[in-house]
Amino acid sequence: MKRFLLFFGAFAVGMAAALAAAGLMLLPGWLKARELQSQRPTAVAASTVAEPTPAPAATPRPLMDFTDLLAQNEDVVGWIAIDGTPIDFPVLQGTDNDYYLRHGLDGEYDIEGIPYVDFECDVENGRHLIIYGHNMGVGETSRFSSLQNYKDPEYYTQHPVIEFDTLYESTLYKVVGVVALTSRTDDEDYYAFNEYADFADDAAEQQYLDDMAARAFYTTGDFIHSDERLLSLCFCTYEMEDARMLVLARPLREGEEPTADSVTVNPDPILPARWPTTG
Repeated sequence: MKRFLLFFGAFAVGMAAALAAAGLMLLPGWLKARELQSQRPTAVAASTVAEPTPAPAATPRPLMDFTDLLAQNEDVVGWIAIDGTPIDFPVLQGTDNDYYLRHGLDGEYDIEGIPYVDFECDVENGRHLIIYGHNMGVGETSRFSSLQNYKDPEYYTQHPVIEFDTLYESTLYKVVGVVALTSRTDDEDYYAFNEYADFADDAAEQQYLDDMAARAFYTTGDFIHSDERLLSLCFCTYEMEDARMLVLARPLREGEEPTADSVTVNPDPILPARWPTTG
């Protein structure tokens, strides 16, 4: 009995140490996320904002005040948030797509990086905004980790809207689809979505939207019109090596409610050849 108690005590101590170590691994990321979220900008007072030009898609929302964030880093271009999720971060844009993969708001090395817009996207006037963020595969607090839940349509119904406030406008976007791709350029079914950082015209955008719809696990509502801006959130996913997932969204339309639309599940989406089969 004594040996059993000694063994059990040692086991308990070992488990406690292991759990503590795991907690210490997650804690810095959690603390950094909380620190970033505490800097979320607030709306500019109405009296200090020039009369906005009415947007065709929806009634303009109040602009956010990015003064403090821009003082920290002039590469800040916006803030992204999804109600009821850990997504609540500043968004930056560098001169390439590598720097903010491993650097934070303060410009210091950060393994989790920070969400950033593709350097070729025009944040003010472009038709396509691509935002990259890490999914570290540990918990849901690291940058875009919680976005992997959108593969399940039920998660979409709970979180149908993305808020993306930029230096130029504050916009609500509705999630319209989720796509899986390979990032290996030598895969035969590689699709270079990031080469479409903008669209030359409606026809070019429509072709891209058709390609995305064919690859989507599901689409929602009226999907996207070819004259609407497209928001794509890109992050790693771990169903296979070198996999990427895109959450697609479009601006809330005039008079539209920020609630979930009907979901159309794609019975046979175009997936990477290396994507694991089920059943």
